[in-house]
This record gives sequence, C-alpha cells and structure tokens, in this order.
Amino acid sequence: MNVRMIDSNFNIFINKKTIPINDRAFNYGDGLFETLLIKDGNAIYLKEHVNRLHRGCETLLLKKPSFSLIREHVKRAIGNSKNCILKIVLSRGADKFGYQFSKKLIPNLYFIKVHDIKEKIVTEKKVNVGFSKYKPANNNTLSKIKHLNRLDQCLIASELGALENQYDDLAVTHDKNIIETLSSNLFFVKKIKNNYVFDTPIISSFGVNGIIRQKILEFLQKKKIKSNIINIKKNNLQKYSACFKVNSIKGLVFIDRMGKNKFSKPEMLYNILKSFIY
Repeated sequence: MNVRMIDSNFNIFINKKTIPINDRAFNYGDGLFETLLIKDGNAIYLKEHVNRLHRGCETLLLKKPSFSLIREHVKRAIGNSKNCILKIVLSRGADKFGYQFSKKLIPNLYFIKVHDIKEKIVTEKKVNVGFSKYKPANNNTLSKIKHLNRLDQCLIASELGALENQYDDLAVTHDKNIIETLSSNLFFVKKIKNNYVFDTPIISSFGVNGIIRQKILEFLQKKKIKSNIINIKKNNLQKYSACFKVNSIKGLVFIDRMGKNKFSKPEMLYNILKSFIY
C-alpha cells in the first residue's frame, strides 16, 4: 500500500516509498519519530509513544496528531501483518528551501511498516559493550524526545562499525557519567542485604527517556523494589553485579561485559524482569 490521505491538519502517507525533496524532515531534520513494535496485530505501548510524540511537538512547536488519528493509521499501515516494526515520522512539512517556513504549512505524517518480524531464535551469544570515544554536547532542549536530528547516533554507529564486531554496542558517556548505549537505556543492578537495587543513569542534557525504561521504573516501584535515577561513573561499575539494556523493539537484553567489567545473569533477576524479555 502506498497511500496519501489528507485531512484539515495533516498530509498523511501510508507506507510511502519516497519523500518530497523539499520536505523539512529531509532537509533539516525538522520533525519527530517513534518506532513501534507490533505484536499479534497490536502496537505495544502505543499510548506512551504518542504521549512522547506530543511532548516532542510541544518542544518543536508542531501540531499534535491526535491519538485516535495515529491509532487509525497505524492499523492501515500494518495491514495484515501480525508481527512487525512500524515507524511514525512527523515532519513540519514541505516548503521552499531555507530555514524559514510559511505559517500555513501543513505537517507531513508518515506511517512506514519497516519489516515483518520473524520468529526469534534464542542463542547464548554473549553481549559485550564498549565505551564510545564520542562525547555528545549538552542540549537540554532536545534531549529526551525523539527528534529527527540523529547525527550523534550516526557518529557513534560509525565508530561501532569501524570496530569490526569487537563490541555489540557502545555506551555513551558525558563528564565520565554513563548515559545510554547507541539505541538503548541502561540499568545497573547491585545487591544490598540480599535485596536487589536498580540504578539507571540520569537523562538530562543528552539521551532519550525510553518507554521501556519508564515501564521498568514503574514496575519496580509497584513491586516495592528500590530503584534510583542517578549519575553512574564509568570507573565505578565494579559495585554492580548485573547490567542490562532496554528499548521498545528488542525489550530487555542482559549485558555480559562493559569495558573491563563483567556481569552475571542471576536466575532470580531474570524471573523478576521476565515480562520485559522478548
């Protein structure tokens, strides 16, 4: 399906294979995106993704597509697919070249089914995470939201690719504090008096406040398991016995090693978190 639909507020494109050359998303990264996991025909955490998209709209001063509009067109885009990945891109719209734009500009809203998901094959491959040499700049305005300007991540991905499979992922640091990996949030786990304590890095001037990160923090609070959002020093990981990364597409993935620090995967910890592993 390659459909263009128009309402009074948005130009809506379903699984479009091309983009207008004057679209501001293409030229300036002027927009937002969300990536959704579709399981059994349902968009997982759709409400939370839309809420984050709306927060991004407030930051970038974009019109907010309603939840009902997004839900309707997510269904159109996935069609008969039961398990797939869907990307939503909201652009300020297509206009003449230059940073300034018309006040009458109509935003472009793209729904793109990326690909179907095949049945996952479970392997015992160890996950080894290194540290990126790239140092991101502070940007308190654009951190936490999924804006389209992803040059930081592109540079980190380029660095990871040049390492020729030495690492599965790279952790990003700022002022020696760990923030996140290339595309995932991080949790570090320690034991105090036989009780697990979960620490996750502060997301302030760089990084994305991920949906699964939020869900795990809510889950831990509900279960009365202690969690902290704190600065975590790169050279202070030896006090943690376990570590894992999370994002909306891959769920929770335990990390075996980060830098010189080795981590375990206790069965009890797995049992606590199993609803986030998929």
